[in-house]
Amino acid sequence: MDNQAGIGGSIRPALPEDLPQILEIERLCFEKQWREGYFCPAFQDTFFVYVDEKILGFIIACTCENAQKGTIMRVAVHPQAQGRGIASQLIARALATLREKHVISVELDVETSKSDVKRLYEKLGFNTIKLVNVDCDYEDEAFYIMEMRFS
Repeated sequence: MDNQAGIGGSIRPALPEDLPQILEIERLCFEKQWREGYFCPAFQDTFFVYVDEKILGFIIACTCENAQKGTIMRVAVHPQAQGRGIASQLIARALATLREKHVISVELDVETSKSDVKRLYEKLGFNTIKLVNVDCDYEDEAFYIMEMRFS
C-alpha cells in the first residue's frame, strides 16, 4: 500500500469485499447512483480506494488500449472526509496508472452545476474541450467534457 503524506491513509486497489463500503459512499455522494453490477467490471481495470481505518473514497477509470485513451468514470469521497485532498490523491494515482498503460489522453465529464469539481480538475491539468447539453430545458443535464493529454 502507498502511504499518502499528511493525511494518514493509503490508496490501494479495490477488492470485491470493499463493495459494501463503496456502495455506501456512492449512495451518499450521487443523486444518480450506479447499481452494484456496474462496479464489477471495474475490478479488472483501474479501481482504487482510499483507506484510513475504513474506505473514505474511490476512483474508477477505464482504458481503451486501441485508442490509447483513458476515461475517469467515477470519483467519490465520503462527505465527512471531503476537503482533505483525498480526491486529488485518488486522481493522481489513477493518472499514474493510466500513464503506465501508455494512454496518451484521459477524459472525464463534469456536470456544469459542479463548478468546484471543474476547478479541481483544471488545477490538476485538465482542459475543457466541449460543453454538452443533453436537454436544453434542464441545466443539470449539461456537462463539460474535460481532457488531459500526456506529452
